[in-house]
Amino acid sequence: MKAILILILTLNFTFANYSIFFTGIKLGESKTLDTIQNNYLEATVTNSLVKLLLGKDKFIFFDDNFKLKKDTKNIKYKKDTHAIIEVLKRAQNNTLKSGRIYITKEKYIDIKVVDNNYKFIYTAKKEIGSQGYFELKDKKLIKFIDSKNNIKILKN
Repeated sequence: MKAILILILTLNFTFANYSIFFTGIKLGESKTLDTIQNNYLEATVTNSLVKLLLGKDKFIFFDDNFKLKKDTKNIKYKKDTHAIIEVLKRAQNNTLKSGRIYITKEKYIDIKVVDNNYKFIYTAKKEIGSQGYFELKDKKLIKFIDSKNNIKILKN
């Protein structure tokens, strides 16, 4: 029995590459961040309480450029109003350098790069919408922390 339990736990962690947290509660897991290039992050809900509240097995966090058809039957959609998808996309493409990235005239992201650590502040209409940091290793996201909105994405 112990061997089966260990095998199941090992397989579960093998396929889930990233855990997603909101206010310290684990919402779910994402096998890959490759969907960021298509302007969304898809994850499977693993928290039974969250699954009960959402009534869905998956959630998709998307930005303004999301073009796929929405399947609302089993997926909860949440729009990214804090430019998290944009920051992650640019981090994956390795195009982030210290400075300011303008999204629109009134929306921008300030980036400060030190080694493989990136600090960011997203500002919209002169108000900070998100703020935090993330770490990359070999062009792969290790952790993303948005301290303003209590969002964490951690590599398992």
